[in-house]
Amino acid sequence: MTGGPEDVALRRRMAAELPDGLVAHIDRVVSLTDRLATLHGLDVGLARLMAQGHDLVRAIPPAELVKRAVAQGLTVDPVERDVPVILHGPLGALELSERFGVTDQRVLDAIWWHTTGHPEYGSEAWAMFVADKVEPHKVERWPALQSVLDAALDTDGQAASLERAALLYLDLRQDEAVRDRLQVHPMATLTRNYLLRHIR
Repeated sequence: MTGGPEDVALRRRMAAELPDGLVAHIDRVVSLTDRLATLHGLDVGLARLMAQGHDLVRAIPPAELVKRAVAQGLTVDPVERDVPVILHGPLGALELSERFGVTDQRVLDAIWWHTTGHPEYGSEAWAMFVADKVEPHKVERWPALQSVLDAALDTDGQAASLERAALLYLDLRQDEAVRDRLQVHPMATLTRNYLLRHIR
């Protein structure tokens, strides 16, 4: 299964299983992903499927996420044990493959790492990543995210860039982590370092 009508079928099945608030979030992410993918000349269907599936298991309680990860044989990072919500990406990717027949590795990898980003992300994955971080309700709750959205949309006076937007987001999260003495997932650090080296 790759981008196309599959995301419509996936949305229908998810709407029957997930809490209404989570479905509404996913719908906002899908809408913004479509907008970003179109603006940046990307494969809209591919990016939309990533967005549609990104929070498939987000409603599962933290202890259950750890239990499922162990049962699946995943190596659980110490940060993931302390902040189990991070595991909803890897477990969601596995669920999409096993239950929903998604086979496109680009989609599965994008969803696996959508909490932290990944140095090997393609442009469609960055569109989904940024959309997830700056969908309207999140910007409303944390106005600093507007700078991330502006970078992605070319409304900050510079050329629109999904990677630059992602770096701004990771910068904000790192500042928050330092201020509030929070742990940072190793992959988020690797991703930020990669973007720092490649964005001028």
